[in-house]
Amino acid sequence: MTRWLLDTNIISNIVKPRPSPALLTWMAAQPDEALFIAALTLAEIRRGILDMPQGKKRTALETWFTGPEGPPDLFAGRILPFDAKAGLIWARLMSEGRTTGRPRSALDMIIAATAEANDCVVVTDNERDFEGVRAVKPMR
Repeated sequence: MTRWLLDTNIISNIVKPRPSPALLTWMAAQPDEALFIAALTLAEIRRGILDMPQGKKRTALETWFTGPEGPPDLFAGRILPFDAKAGLIWARLMSEGRTTGRPRSALDMIIAATAEANDCVVVTDNERDFEGVRAVKPMR
């Protein structure tokens, strides 16, 4: 069974008022136990919520995030850490980007390294940021 690590932009797409139909179809076809997120994704989503001005939208997102459909609960037991193994992979990915003249986003490469360290394929809406990494974009 293929293991999938959902990029932050995938989680963000799912909670939009009108998520991508292709993404929803793809997600519905995957068994829950094959879907993972990185600890960094929790941090990115939480920071995005905290950066929003007070108001109805922020309150709704905070309620979602901390509720049973939010990532911490929905992915309980399937949140992958950035550990020593991922750290060494991250160093290689960042160095490869620099030496090939294609600098990489440190945060995206944390996601990529976490995926590689845990034998996952990255699921993203932005394949360009993950060039040279096992990644798919289900919203074609």
